[in-house]
Amino acid sequence: MAIFGKVATLEAQGCNKKYGKVFEFLKNHDLAAEFNGMNPGDKKTVVIDENNKAIFQVYKTKVHALAKLEGHRKFADVQYIFEGQEIIGCSDIANIIEEPEYNEEKDIFFTNATKQLSHIVLAEGEAAILEPSDLHAPCMMIGEQKVAKKIVFKVKL
Repeated sequence: MAIFGKVATLEAQGCNKKYGKVFEFLKNHDLAAEFNGMNPGDKKTVVIDENNKAIFQVYKTKVHALAKLEGHRKFADVQYIFEGQEIIGCSDIANIIEEPEYNEEKDIFFTNATKQLSHIVLAEGEAAILEPSDLHAPCMMIGEQKVAKKIVFKVKL
């Protein structure tokens, strides 16, 4: 299941073996400068190396019913909240009831057919590590709809 918490805690727990480039990027990159001038709906990708990229996103959090449960096969996600907060719905891939259609080029599939859904609350400075076994429905609102800024790191497995 997903691992989540403060970045320093994730790194201290040994998650840095696979995700070291992500933690290094978060510590050494000017994240505020990357978000400068971005508005809700904007996305920007920064290539870290051949196996890692960072997707900067500014968006309005979603009503839970509009969140899509997604999965990946070739990449893990590290979703880091720079500003704001959100709920991420999570379910183990073993809980899929119907086999979804997979888009190999974009490494993504969507499903709402799952037996169980848990929720993770992420606030500023927190991240969730989502492996291919972790289906996830990100960007869900807490309370009312608000603007959030997030970096989704794609880590090639």
